[in-house]
Amino acid sequence: MITKRLMLCALAGSLLVCTAPTIAADGPLNLLDAVERAVEHSPDVDSRVAARDAAQSLVSPAGQLPDPELVFGIDNLPITDPYAGSITRDFMTMRKVGVMQAFPGHAKRDLRTQRASDAEKVAQAEELRTTLDVKRQTAQAWISVYVAEQTLARLRVLEADLELQSQLANAGVKSGRITVADALGSQTALLSLRARIYVAEQNVRHRRAELARWLPDDAARPLADAPSFAQLPKAEVLSNIHRHASLVAYDAHLDAARSEVALAQAEKHPDWSVGLTYAKRGSEFSDMISLEFRVGLPLFSGKRQDPTIAARRADLRRVAADRESELRMHKAEVTQLIADWETLITRTTAFNGELLPLAKERVQLATTALQSGRGDVKSALSAQQDFVELQLQALALEGELGRTWATLNYLQTDRSAP
Repeated sequence: MITKRLMLCALAGSLLVCTAPTIAADGPLNLLDAVERAVEHSPDVDSRVAARDAAQSLVSPAGQLPDPELVFGIDNLPITDPYAGSITRDFMTMRKVGVMQAFPGHAKRDLRTQRASDAEKVAQAEELRTTLDVKRQTAQAWISVYVAEQTLARLRVLEADLELQSQLANAGVKSGRITVADALGSQTALLSLRARIYVAEQNVRHRRAELARWLPDDAARPLADAPSFAQLPKAEVLSNIHRHASLVAYDAHLDAARSEVALAQAEKHPDWSVGLTYAKRGSEFSDMISLEFRVGLPLFSGKRQDPTIAARRADLRRVAADRESELRMHKAEVTQLIADWETLITRTTAFNGELLPLAKERVQLATTALQSGRGDVKSALSAQQDFVELQLQALALEGELGRTWATLNYLQTDRSAP
């Protein structure tokens, strides 16, 4: 009996362990989880990771010596005397086999390794930029879903309020306190609101579809509460623009362009190679070996190496100019975004702290007056509609604030989490 109980307890424990991740995965999806999951399963990031791995694999072989070459052939084959075509009868005819090894300059090999390393850094920078792009777009998609669902929820609350007002208006018509026109106005407002609800439901489906682009397995999960969009290290974002992903990529491209210039200049220095061959002659003649050295002669650098050096220097100037242009544009954009973010915080605070409380109080007063018979339907409807419009404006502002926050928060290499 004790053994059976132990087995049942162990089975129950294993079931709890197995189902715990599933339960957690089905819970509310917060913004940070959404961002991290999107990066883990992003094909765009996987593509960049593969490119980085490929570039990394090319670093080690870049500075190696070229493969040795096999040399074989026949020297001094007679073609006109009685020995024509014979490979053994003439004492000068030799069948040879050997190897040839080229030795590029040590500086060239180092520069080729550096060029491959720079290519790896470029791939790493592009991976980082893609990762931050995925995080930013996922965060914005999550925020759009959050705002769309909150908007729908507010409209449905208003629908219940307008249904109550419509019922009160119909009762008022029967008692003679409210005109038929006012009751019809209340019914019209309710139907108009329901039409807006249909549009809001459609918008939620659209926003969920966009979220599914980044989170195909989690897009249907309910969302957790939004984080505070008023928290952002503004000074750090402004002072460390050089660490922003787009500029890090340009820095990597600059290093690669400098390596190309140095490598082009190194081509003015000659390479050399050495070869060793064994020559087999006829049986009555002695076999021979040959040792051969070859040295390149870059004598016409004005027509060959110099134009290449000039081209690589022009590429370097182009990348440097592009980086400066990107830096100026990026500074202006970040400054504008921070100004927008600060203004949106001020406007959101004003809505939540002043306008919405006043509008809600007006609704309560108008509804109480209507229920007691001292108010009219038009005033109650107007107050309710104004309150909802202000709520929707506040939600729109919150969404704009959130998207601006996401753009700023996922610009910098070490600012990748809310």
